[in-house]
Amino acid sequence: MTALTQVIDPELQVDVVNLGLIYGIDIEGDKATIKMTLTIMGCPLSDYLEQHIQKAVLSVAGIKSCDIKLVWYPVWTTERLSSAAKKQLGVTNHDDQIKQEKATKEKIIDFSVPIKKMADEYPDFVQIMYDCGFTRIKIPGLLKTVGRVMTIPLGAQAMKLDLAKVKKAFEDKGYKVIND
Repeated sequence: MTALTQVIDPELQVDVVNLGLIYGIDIEGDKATIKMTLTIMGCPLSDYLEQHIQKAVLSVAGIKSCDIKLVWYPVWTTERLSSAAKKQLGVTNHDDQIKQEKATKEKIIDFSVPIKKMADEYPDFVQIMYDCGFTRIKIPGLLKTVGRVMTIPLGAQAMKLDLAKVKKAFEDKGYKVIND
C-alpha cells in the first residue's frame, strides 16, 4: 500500500490510495494481486495507471509478479476519497460541511439555559460538568428529568461548588460563558 501512494493520477495529482481506487491487495508468495477500480468506466488513464501500479508493486522487496484486477463494484464515489484528498481537491460532502461549521462555530455556554439543552448541544458538556464536581450528572435519567429545569448556577449552589471554577473549566475547553 505504501508503494502505491507513489502512483499519482496525472489529472487529479492525487495518489491512487488517497483517491480510494485500491480496493484490496492479496499477496501469495512472491505474487501480488491488486484489486482496484477507476473513477469512471473507460478512463483514458487506465493503461497509464496500470503500468505505474505494476512498477510500484514490483519495487517492493520479495514481489516478483503483479496482477491487477479491475472491478466496478462497489462503484467509486467521492466518499472513497481520503480526507487529505478531499481537502486537496476541494471536495466536501454535506456531513463534512456540517462538521466543519460546527468546528468553527463559537461554543457558548449560557448559564441561564437548562443543563439538558447544553448536554444535547455539546458532546463534551457532561464530562466537563462531571470534572467540575457535578458527579450526579452521570446518574441515569438525571438529565432527562431534573436536567430539563436545572441550570449550572442552581446546580453549583446545590452542590456547593465554586461557580467561577466552573466558568473557568468551560473557558479552558474553548467555550464562551454568558449569563454568569
